[in-house]
Amino acid sequence: MREDTELPQTSSRALPPATGHADDSDRPWGDKCRFGKNRMLLLQILGVTLLLLAQSAGEQGHSGEFGSASGTPFSYSGPDRWGPITALRIWEHCNSYISGCVAGHPAPVWAEVYGAKTQAELEVTLLPNERITQVSGKQYTYIYQLIVSTNKGRIFFFGQPYGNSFNAVPLSCTEYLAFLTGHYSGGSLTGIAMQWAEPRNQE
Repeated sequence: MREDTELPQTSSRALPPATGHADDSDRPWGDKCRFGKNRMLLLQILGVTLLLLAQSAGEQGHSGEFGSASGTPFSYSGPDRWGPITALRIWEHCNSYISGCVAGHPAPVWAEVYGAKTQAELEVTLLPNERITQVSGKQYTYIYQLIVSTNKGRIFFFGQPYGNSFNAVPLSCTEYLAFLTGHYSGGSLTGIAMQWAEPRNQE
């Protein structure tokens, strides 16, 4: 004769349905994987940032623009490939503001004139290996005066001392004036900026 014994009651819990794959968030290695991906992304962003900073360090520096910068923009960024600036021609209205300018390069080669030619024309020719290292002057609505200094200690004055002062020099003592940019309107120079660069090997 067997005596049936009653088994103790056990509480049952419903198991979550099987889904075929586990959620990464439930596993420690999932967190590590996501952390690794984020770290790689941050390293890539850092690498690109450092590359851009390195490239910008080799680019030309600039000063300005000074003046009202109204009218038509101009740039001598093309002619600077002919070589360093070796001469300048500046036109001005009699006892007034500067009307136009042009830069000369070796040969000599003159670039395009921006602004207007007037009767008062001033021309400066630089000495061999002489470079422009500072440009200052006066500006208001127009550019009234330009004062050009070189590494040979020479200083040239153009125009009239009227308006607000400005001064432009390169950040490095080894840089020089590579080319000019700015604006002109009719018969007046309304804005000017200086682009500085290290000497090229062939210079």
